[in-house]
Amino acid sequence: MVNIKQICIIGLGLMGGSFALALKNRGFKGIIVGYDISKDCVEEALSAQAIDKAADNPKEAVINSDVVIIAVPVSRYETILKEISEFLCPGCIVTDLGSVKVQALQIVNKLLPKHVYFVGGHPMTGSEREGFKAADPFLYENAYYFLTPGEDTPVHALKTVEHMAKNLGAYAVHLSPKEHDLIVARISHLPHIIAITLVNFIDRSKGISYLPFVGGGFRDTTRIASGNPNMWKDILFANKKEIIKGIESFQSLLNEFKCYLEHGKNEQTIQFLRNAKSIRDSIPYYRRDYMSTLFEVIVSIEDKPGTIAELTQLISSNNINIKQIEILHSRQNEGGALRLAFESEKDQNFVLKILEQNGFHNICPMT
Repeated sequence: MVNIKQICIIGLGLMGGSFALALKNRGFKGIIVGYDISKDCVEEALSAQAIDKAADNPKEAVINSDVVIIAVPVSRYETILKEISEFLCPGCIVTDLGSVKVQALQIVNKLLPKHVYFVGGHPMTGSEREGFKAADPFLYENAYYFLTPGEDTPVHALKTVEHMAKNLGAYAVHLSPKEHDLIVARISHLPHIIAITLVNFIDRSKGISYLPFVGGGFRDTTRIASGNPNMWKDILFANKKEIIKGIESFQSLLNEFKCYLEHGKNEQTIQFLRNAKSIRDSIPYYRRDYMSTLFEVIVSIEDKPGTIAELTQLISSNNINIKQIEILHSRQNEGGALRLAFESEKDQNFVLKILEQNGFHNICPMT
């Protein structure tokens, strides 16, 4: 980002605040100007030195900025873009962090002047938490970062945003806006609807109180139902065309499974379950289509306080970076397993050696 002297971030909540912190953490030397409707978020961002300057309004924030990042709900895009459009410098690059891209591009094409370039962006990361207090400088590391340029987007503008995404530690993936909205409808928006529907289903089951018996499986399945209702309302309506198609397909699949149960179709039921298990078990490996190959180690660990900390401290003390870590299974009073991923085969082999030397057993390398 050699030629970028000033970046403006409009919206300093979880996503925008994390973007600012990540830029600073990764060594950006230019000026970061921030604006948020919440004065508390602005003050917190200044106090954390995530931004260098605070603006009183969006139009003041974008003046002299080389890149403008829109980190507000999609429902506010039109208001924000109307306010800033005439104050954007010629050649300025505008990008966003929103999870719906077709509607975003339509708004941009209507409101941005021709001398300004837009590159749609959507980092596939986040949290149920809100505000700058939830911001994390490492939020974007190892996340997919979808880039959705329009047909007329200049190559240099796309490359600038791509470089910025990679500089945050993310993996850039190029898609058309329509492809993007179809994908996120199936892997993000529909799962959110399923989670909130499941929670509401339990709530409507009158006569029995289920909540005292809720365990880890239900909590994991419905975790995303704790997301901001107003934000999700905006997302769901903005991508409703693809979401409705997804609901219809899901209903058809659910009815198919219902038929298996009703008619005692054992073979079809077990095949349905096997297929789901096979796909779910392979999910970590799909990421390799878009990012550098990772070298993995599966290690069994004892279920006792401090075991994971001991293992990770052992690895980090040998100056090896863990790119990914995942708890594969855990059971009360029994053992569990961790999946660790590393950048090189050399790191993988060294980790295998030091774990064996330090009493860890049932260690399996994966390639």
